[in-house]
Amino acid sequence: MSSTSTLAIGIDLHFVSTADGGRSRVLLGGNAPDHRFEYRPNWGLPGWADGEQSGGPVLGFSHTNISPGEDVRAILVPVFIENTSEWRDVRVGDKLRMYEGARICGRAIIRWIEPTTWPMGNEDQGRFTEWLIAEDI
Repeated sequence: MSSTSTLAIGIDLHFVSTADGGRSRVLLGGNAPDHRFEYRPNWGLPGWADGEQSGGPVLGFSHTNISPGEDVRAILVPVFIENTSEWRDVRVGDKLRMYEGARICGRAIIRWIEPTTWPMGNEDQGRFTEWLIAEDI
């Protein structure tokens, strides 16, 4: 499989509480190698209408067992960047909406953006997840 150019995006992510329409269950989360990219939400980009979404699996989270209403750090990697060029326009400080289906389950602020490839190699995975470990909240 050939790799394509994409971005790794470090975010501060607030999970919407269940009472406010977010998830009803805990998300296992974490950043262990055998759990990377398992969570595959969609994202609403700046300037997009509510409900407009693009795929971006999560490399990992700063901790495990994330309850609705909690704050974590995460790294997302948009996989269809060649079809959704707006990903290349996002900037540090931009706000994203995290979707599970039609429901907004999280709100994020971009902390950093780095080039990478999809599929992401082990070296980049290790380098990026160091930020999650060092910045645990």
